[in-house]
Amino acid sequence: MSVEKEMPRVIAMSSGKGGVGKTFFSVHLAAYAASQGKRVLLMDADLGLANVDVMLGVSAQGSVLEMVRGEKALQQLILPTREGFDVLPGGSGLYELTALDAGQQQVMMDEMRSVSSKYDLILIDVAAGIGDNVLYFVSAAESALVVLTPEPTSLTDAYALIKVLSRQRGVKRFMVVVNQAEAFDAQVTFRRLVSVADRYLDVHLDYVGHLPYAPEVRQAIQKQSLLKEQGSPLTRQALDTVLDSILARPRDVHRSGGLQFFWEHSLNEGLSVQAE
Repeated sequence: MSVEKEMPRVIAMSSGKGGVGKTFFSVHLAAYAASQGKRVLLMDADLGLANVDVMLGVSAQGSVLEMVRGEKALQQLILPTREGFDVLPGGSGLYELTALDAGQQQVMMDEMRSVSSKYDLILIDVAAGIGDNVLYFVSAAESALVVLTPEPTSLTDAYALIKVLSRQRGVKRFMVVVNQAEAFDAQVTFRRLVSVADRYLDVHLDYVGHLPYAPEVRQAIQKQSLLKEQGSPLTRQALDTVLDSILARPRDVHRSGGLQFFWEHSLNEGLSVQAE
């Protein structure tokens, strides 16, 4: 008797504003999962301002734009990394990628289906904010993770992102990571977010941890290297604790159709928005 392979889990990594460490967590989560034997694809969905390939020090052989135009297959764009996971680069400085239409979404869906069986985990590093592409990717993923810092603007923008996703796209569950904060400040930041969300929104926020401010994080980004290559043991342990917590969360039984759910739901969302 043949056993049907479980669809890969799809996690969208998001943030209300830029500069809070979203891509840092995306890259390290991909590497951490790969170190545990998972087959991982990290998709840079900050379309138009992509930077995952820059952070990893890999050279993209093309852009998603060529894929949605039908000029290249997705497999031709995927890059292996020395950390053991694959990357699908976005495109930098390409305005056309900032708002994909339904036809382009269909091309992406077909291409992603063609490689889905190769992976256990697919991470979608979306752009910051509440743009159309952000709502498209996050609302269709099985799991949504929001990264923020204790700064008031980051907290406000994270709430705005959660509000739009819950009210306009029906996303009700969010994992939350607080970056650049000690444990007490991170808990206070999360409680502030929860207090406002509980008052005005019908959502469940799941605190999965924090990462203290550490100079070596910025140094790792500048040197295009992962934290394990130069971070202090305490910082690396704190990061691993957060990553462990994310991966240990159970799959959402209501949204666990994996990649098939992701792309079919996202296409339907795109068509319904266009019809309004």
